[in-house]
Amino acid sequence: MAEIPSRDGLNDFILYSQMVIYAICIALKFLGFQFNALFAALIAVGAALFYRQVKSAYVNGSLKYITGAQDQLRWQKQVVFITGGSNGLGKATIKDLLLMRPKRIINVDIADNDITHDTVVNLKCDITNSEQLQGVCKRVIDEHGTPDIVILNAGAFDAKSLTESTIEDFNNTVNVNFTSHLWILNAFLPGMTARNSGHVVSIASILGELHAAQAATYCATKAAVVSLFQCLRADLKHLHNAPGVKTTLVFPGLIETRLFGSVKHSKSARLPKWLVDFVLPSVNPTKLAQRIVGDLNMRRTGDIRSPYFVHLASWYNHLPPFVLDLLEYVGIFIIGFVGVHDYIDHVKVAIKKQ
Repeated sequence: MAEIPSRDGLNDFILYSQMVIYAICIALKFLGFQFNALFAALIAVGAALFYRQVKSAYVNGSLKYITGAQDQLRWQKQVVFITGGSNGLGKATIKDLLLMRPKRIINVDIADNDITHDTVVNLKCDITNSEQLQGVCKRVIDEHGTPDIVILNAGAFDAKSLTESTIEDFNNTVNVNFTSHLWILNAFLPGMTARNSGHVVSIASILGELHAAQAATYCATKAAVVSLFQCLRADLKHLHNAPGVKTTLVFPGLIETRLFGSVKHSKSARLPKWLVDFVLPSVNPTKLAQRIVGDLNMRRTGDIRSPYFVHLASWYNHLPPFVLDLLEYVGIFIIGFVGVHDYIDHVKVAIKKQ
């Protein structure tokens, strides 16, 4: 079942850390340690931080959901449109959506989908072809109406440098990761804004805010998606006056899929697996899908970032150049030490096997 996610996972971490610290302080107090002034100050600060945490949770809807003060989404009336739902995160999202019992799930993918369910409609389409995709969108509107939920999940990763890539490689990555978003939004947004309801979800990436060698086209397209959604939110608020249309932008790190699942633990790793998982944790697609469906259920606009280090990406590029250089050298050292310095080569091998 879909879990109710926190808008910022770091908030939960901070809150739990505070609780542990105060529990230790109370235990020391009962053991006879004398620090009355310090103890009182810690309790006062803790109470203030806890109040801020509870207030923040209420504002973003978490407490409203738990207490039942906010109505849940009426899933039995929802028509969901998703791209790339035959594998990986898309497939996990469809499975979790089925638990919510929506009216219809329309999966648009060039690959075959082995999920057989009366609720799921599979439409085969090459989303890099504008005519095919526009035809599918028109068919969906004619047969099901404008979708209530649009999940832009399909993605392509071109594991090549700029000098290695061909024009066909560029076009495929750009069309799958970005241009298809424009075509789909152009088809469905008028209906959503007219009725002032709906939800648009897009799977961006931590590489939409950072950079990596041999991934220039991928990074550029994910950065374009981030910019597109910022503009979309501004349009919905100031141009269309449609606060009922919500948006969710997902920033995952390395997702455990058939393409990236074996990338992290290469044979050259010199650290135990548990330590590699701690330094560079990957994202379980099932858990990420639960967070996405949880945000849909709460009907709110926001970002989902996972795992923990993705929260740091938004301010990374604002650091001074000399700090960026230092972090880059440290990152290269860590990546080399845990055995993922050749991760692009693993991706290339995985792509060839598909």
